[in-house]
Amino acid sequence: MLIAKFDTNGVSNEISKIESQYSITFPEQYRNFLLRYNGGYTPKTKFRVKGISSDIKGFYGLGSVGLSPSQEVISSWIPQNLFPIACDSFGNTIFIFLASDKYGNIFLGDHEKGMNLSLIAKDFPSFVRVCKSDKIPDAALRSIEERKAALIEKGRGHIITPALIEMWQVELNKYGNMRQEEVVI
Repeated sequence: MLIAKFDTNGVSNEISKIESQYSITFPEQYRNFLLRYNGGYTPKTKFRVKGISSDIKGFYGLGSVGLSPSQEVISSWIPQNLFPIACDSFGNTIFIFLASDKYGNIFLGDHEKGMNLSLIAKDFPSFVRVCKSDKIPDAALRSIEERKAALIEKGRGHIITPALIEMWQVELNKYGNMRQEEVVI
């Protein structure tokens, strides 16, 4: 799986703060993931397991990062021994179970089915292994000027319109600063 990780400065303190605040202990592999990546965006990442498939928009990070669970969301799931670790682009949440014989299990909460939970992996490393990512294409990272020049060179400059330039800008805003790396657990 590929990830564009979040800033990891201070994440150790954030882990301690959350574990203390909610009287929980993260599984070691998930804790190590947070320490190394602190979550991150996972564009073009999907999983399929036991008839369940979805994409993964990103893994939640801790602290001031681009994608993190709110205190309200955490507080609403902690009584069920669930901690939100990721989300898909459809509004569903991926959780890690933090108690009893299911400790470390990964579940998908489907919001369209009243947050019906489906087991998707026995532990965090197993879940990461079933997640498959495509690399962000180099073309998505080229500047607008580079894209214009390439089309003009191919004799297709006539298709450059304000709408196309706007579409390119949206793509650059989304992917331009992302640097994907392979997740190692």
